[in-house]
Amino acid sequence: MEAAAADKDMKKTVIILLALMSAGIAASAQSMYDGYLLGENNYFGSAKSTGLSNAVTALGGDLGTIGINPAGSAVAGYSQFVVSPGLSLSWGRTHYALTPEASQHLGQNTFAPKFKLPNIGFSMRYDTDSGSALKCFVFAFTANTTGDFNSKMVSRGVNPVSSRFAEMAAAATDLNISPDDLISQSFYDNADYSNYWDTAIGYDIGLINSYGTDNRYVGCSEVLDDRGDHYVPSPLGQTSTVTHVGYKTDMILNFGLNFSDRLFVGLNLGIPSLEYTNVEDFAEVAQTVEDFPVSFTYKDGTTEDTYFSDATYRYNYYAKATGIYAKLGLIWLPTNSLRLGLAYQTRTAFTVEERWQHSGTVSYDNGKSYSGSGHDGWYTYELYAPSVLNAGIAWTFGRRGLLSVDYELTNFGRMEFGGADGTEEDYSFENTAISEFSGVSHTLRLGLEANLTHSLALRAGGSFRTSPEKYYIDDTGATVAYPDYDNDYFLGRKQLPATSAHYDEFVYGGSLGLGFNPAGAFFADFAVQGTLYPASVYQPYHDYADLFAPRIRSRRALIGAVITLGWRF
Repeated sequence: MEAAAADKDMKKTVIILLALMSAGIAASAQSMYDGYLLGENNYFGSAKSTGLSNAVTALGGDLGTIGINPAGSAVAGYSQFVVSPGLSLSWGRTHYALTPEASQHLGQNTFAPKFKLPNIGFSMRYDTDSGSALKCFVFAFTANTTGDFNSKMVSRGVNPVSSRFAEMAAAATDLNISPDDLISQSFYDNADYSNYWDTAIGYDIGLINSYGTDNRYVGCSEVLDDRGDHYVPSPLGQTSTVTHVGYKTDMILNFGLNFSDRLFVGLNLGIPSLEYTNVEDFAEVAQTVEDFPVSFTYKDGTTEDTYFSDATYRYNYYAKATGIYAKLGLIWLPTNSLRLGLAYQTRTAFTVEERWQHSGTVSYDNGKSYSGSGHDGWYTYELYAPSVLNAGIAWTFGRRGLLSVDYELTNFGRMEFGGADGTEEDYSFENTAISEFSGVSHTLRLGLEANLTHSLALRAGGSFRTSPEKYYIDDTGATVAYPDYDNDYFLGRKQLPATSAHYDEFVYGGSLGLGFNPAGAFFADFAVQGTLYPASVYQPYHDYADLFAPRIRSRRALIGAVITLGWRF
């Protein structure tokens, strides 16, 4: 392959990129899945609630229950302070396949541990001593984890046909844009090119280069023959690494009332905060460098022959969000053994700030390498996350233990995006798509506690959650999914089929716990919780020029351990 001199010291020919990365190159284009990230609650607070798989709507008493039912603060007969250090361990398993029909390579496992503080808080109980039905009122503050994004997925394979950087060049060729325009400020300012920022940084550092005079591009991992054809000449070792880091934490101001130890009422003002980082790394290494010849032409007219060695591409995305909601709950004891709980949480108004950047490196057999980073992207918007309804029933068996069952309903079809100024007109397409392809998510939780002694309790629980995402089925059996929704549907030129269904993608959870509750001020709880998420298939880049990108099947499990240390006063 021969390179032409241009506005940098050295430049080389190359090919790739048909469209945006499925994981979100255009971070400013909000989607239904952004709403899921912010709106889903994966409770992981105190060890007692965790040990019961958070089936606590009708129980209360523990500060970990307040986020689920605000009335729980008024149940305890004392004031308290708790702190809950914990450990999060993500397990990821991936399988790499060259094409949709190809057999998958041997699975690869990746582990990612993180320390965290899923719960801290206190409550102050004030007895009325008035002889009226109002026995006491409570003020409480707690911070509980409601989302843990810790995850790392690594997948490796050998690809003799397609390349991430060849696809990047294909996309640049399809744009029919000149090299100078590709790296100009006007390219970044043009909204039509917001999905192609990776091609700009790719050209700037040599992941792709131009050849000829008609805006054609070739990738660093390809060879270019005398006829102008470019292709991957021999196998490339490919490694895809996708890392997610971050948490969602609800800070809660709570007020609770206790009426005659039979009816408990509570109100929360919730302030959730989220920090989330997604880093996508993709690397390609020539397995036989002699098959990847490169010829450089410098500005002074001299040339140098070498070979492509390896290249990497990184997409770094960061989101920060804060929100506010209100939640009202009650717990009623119609008998000494039966407990009923109900709570409703309003929609959460989030303000979201996003930042993103593309970068890369390309190296050659002569020891030279080139690297760089693209422009920093930034965007702010509003999201109204869905409301939540909690209902629970529990039976207590004297001092022997208890059984608790919870149901939670979250209506994701009511999510809405809005601009930073609070307007929703700019998001009418996205909001209509959400209402068509999102529905209700149902969660069922079960918790058991057995008191082994007066001070030692054993706990266990399980949970099950359905997917809120819908799809449509026409009379021929063909499906219409969320990515298929376009302007033709939005403008009414096409109609969605009458029949819809939810995806059979379930989240399963299980937990075990111990409680130590001796006489006196101090108490402690310990719990381990495991969550298994549904399998998914993703592509590290798009298919291009009748060539398939790899398909990577992944599945994630999250294991959390937490110990709660508490003091009564």
